Amino acid sequence: MVKLAEATSSSLHFNKSRHRHPCISLFFFSLSHLTTSYFSSSSTSHSPQDHHPPPHFLHHGTAFTLKNGLITQSNFNFLVFPTVIVPDVLLSYFTAGHTLIALSLFRFHFESNLHFLNSTFKHFSDSKLFNEILDLYCLLRLSNSNTTAKPDTFTFPYVLKACASLFALKEGLSLHTQILKLGFGDNIFVANSLIDMYSKFGSLHSARKTFDGMPTKNLVSWNSMISGYVLNGFPHTALELCNLMKFHGIKLDKVSFKIVLPACSQLRAIRLGKSVHAHIIISGFSSDLILVTAVLHMYAKCGNLEIAEKIFEELQQKDVVSWNAMISGYSKTGQLEMVLKFFHRMQVESSVSPSFVTVLVTLQACADSAKILFGETVHGYITKLGLSSDTSVEVLLINMYSKCGKLNLAFQIFNGVTREGLNSWSALIHGIGMHGYGKAALMAFFKMLKRGIDPDGLCFLLVLSSCSHTGLVKEGRKVFYYMIREFGIVPTMEHYATIVDVLGRAGLIDEAFRFIEKMPLEPDISVWGAFLGACRIHDDFKMGKLYGEQVVVQSDPKTAGYYKLLLSIYASKGIWDEVFKIRNLIEEKGVYKALGCSLIEINS
Repeated sequence: MVKLAEATSSSLHFNKSRHRHPCISLFFFSLSHLTTSYFSSSSTSHSPQDHHPPPHFLHHGTAFTLKNGLITQSNFNFLVFPTVIVPDVLLSYFTAGHTLIALSLFRFHFESNLHFLNSTFKHFSDSKLFNEILDLYCLLRLSNSNTTAKPDTFTFPYVLKACASLFALKEGLSLHTQILKLGFGDNIFVANSLIDMYSKFGSLHSARKTFDGMPTKNLVSWNSMISGYVLNGFPHTALELCNLMKFHGIKLDKVSFKIVLPACSQLRAIRLGKSVHAHIIISGFSSDLILVTAVLHMYAKCGNLEIAEKIFEELQQKDVVSWNAMISGYSKTGQLEMVLKFFHRMQVESSVSPSFVTVLVTLQACADSAKILFGETVHGYITKLGLSSDTSVEVLLINMYSKCGKLNLAFQIFNGVTREGLNSWSALIHGIGMHGYGKAALMAFFKMLKRGIDPDGLCFLLVLSSCSHTGLVKEGRKVFYYMIREFGIVPTMEHYATIVDVLGRAGLIDEAFRFIEKMPLEPDISVWGAFLGACRIHDDFKMGKLYGEQVVVQSDPKTAGYYKLLLSIYASKGIWDEVFKIRNLIEEKGVYKALGCSLIEINS
C-alpha cells in the first residue's frame, strides 16, 4: 500500500535532485488527483449512473481499493504511462523507496521490449545521466526476468561507461563478473568498454589483461588501450603499443593521432611529434581543427613555440583551446611578455572569451613579471566575468599584488575572500614575508592556527623562509621542530635547506654544518648551496673551500649558481688560479646561468 500524496511528494523531491522530464511533476499531480477523485466518488456512489469511468491512463482490469487514505495495489503492473516518461516515473518510485511499484512498472514496460530498454540506456548515456543508468540496471537485475529483457552486448557498454564516469569501482567489478557469467567477455564492444572503464579506474593491469585476452581487436580496442596508458602517465608504453599496432597493419585514424600527440608532449619528444604531424598531413587530416589544435599544443608543450605560433597564425578558426595552448606554452617557457601579448590579442582580435584557465595562466604571468598595470586590467576583467570570488583566483590575486609591491591591495583581497582556507593564508604569509615583515608573517601564521586551519609542509616552508630573510633564528628553529612534533610533518630537502639558510645568514656557520651532519637525508645541492652562500656572506673561506670542492667532486652539480658562489669565494681572496680552474670546469660541463634582469614599470 502506498499513499498517493507520499508518492507525489517523493517524486517532486526526487525531481529536484535529478534531471527529470519536465512533465513529470504535473503527471504525478494528475495521477494523485484523478485517482483520488475516482476512488472517492466510487466509495460514495449509490447508483450505476453515478459511477465514473476509471482515468484514461489506467488499463482495463486494474483493481485498486481505497482504505484510510491508502491505495491498495492488487494489479499495479497494468498502469499505463506515456512512453516518454516511463523511465522517469519508475526511477522516481525506485529512488523514493517504492521498489515493488518500480519493479511492477519495469516488468510491464520493459520485460518484453529489450529495444526500448537499450534505447533508454542510450538516451541516459547521451544525456550524461549516469546515476539513472545504474538505477535502471539495478531494476533489470532485480526483476529476475525469464523473458527477453536480459542485458545483451548493447546494454553492457552503456552501463560500463556509467561506472567509469562515476568512478563506481565496486559496481564495475560486479558488472565484469556478470559479463563473464553471461558469456559476453569475448564480445569486442563489451571488451572495449571494459578496457576504457579499467583505464579510467587507473587499473592498467586489468585493462591490459582484457586487451590481451581479446580474440579479435579493432581500432577502438587499440585506441582505448593506448589512451589508458597516456591517461595514467605512461607515455613510453603508449608509444610502444602504437608501434605494435602499426606492426599489425592497423593504420592510425584521427582518434589515434589525438591520443598519441599528448604522449609526445609528456615526453617532450619533439622529433616524434614532428613525425606524427607529417603523418597527419599525409593522411589528409590537416583541415581538422581539433587535430591541428592538438598538434599546436604538442609543439607549445615541447617548447617549439616558433612552429606553434606559425600553425596558430594559419588557423582559420581560433577557439579558446588554441589560444590557451599558446598562452600556456609561453608561460611554461618563462616568456611572460608573450603571455600578456597573446592575452591582449585574444581580447582585441578574437570573439572568443577567455576561459578560466586563460585567466589563471595570465594572472600568474602578471605576478611573475610584476606587471601591476596589466595585472589590474586582468583583475578588472575577472571581476566582469564574475570569477573574482573563485578561491584559486583569490589566491593568485593575493600573490600577484604581493609580488608587485602592493601589499595593501593583497590585504584587501584577503579580507574579502569568499572562504578562508590554507591556500589564501599561505599566499598572505608569503606576501608579508617577502617584504621583510618576518614577525608579521609569524603573527599571521599563528592567527591561522587559531582559526582552526592546519598548515601543510608548503605553509611551514613559507614561514621558515620568512624567518630566514628577516634573521629570526630562534623563531625559525621553533617553527621547524613545531612542524615535526605537533603536526607530524616529515621535513623535505627544502625544509632542511631553509633551516641551513636561517642559521647561515645569521652567521652560525658551525651550527649549520652540525645540522647538515645530523640530517636523516643525504644533503643535496640546495642544502650545500645554502651553506656555501653563508660562507661567502660571512667570509668563512676555510669552510667554504673545504666543503665547496667536496660537493663538486662527489655530487657533480649542474647548478650554475653553485659554481658562481664558489668562484666568488676564491675571487674574494684573490686566488685566481682556482677561479680559472672553476671557469674551465663550468665550460667542460656545459653549465650556463641564464642572464638575470630587473623590471621597472613606469607610472605604476
